[in-house]
Amino acid sequence: MRLVDVVGLRQEGHIVGLCGNWAVVTRSWPEWFQIFSFIGPMLMSKPDFLKQLSTYVPAEEHVMVGNILGISGQSDDQGAAIAAGWRFIRESDFANGMR
Repeated sequence: MRLVDVVGLRQEGHIVGLCGNWAVVTRSWPEWFQIFSFIGPMLMSKPDFLKQLSTYVPAEEHVMVGNILGISGQSDDQGAAIAAGWRFIRESDFANGMR
């Protein structure tokens, strides 16, 4: 996923956040908060984090962009999205324009 695509979503008025590898971003990019509305999960599972977000941040739709465990990465983002009732887009599909 390219940062420019995330910035574009934010400029369109979407809420965007990091749900993994957030420590790398916050340490290397001090202005991270200008684009990302939230980071996590901290001390909870990724599905629980997504459920908390969708409970307290109402939206027409919640979408997670990420990996499919064993196919496109080491984290089970697809499983977390399904468990939380979120729509999932594979990172490479997002990079190719899927929204």
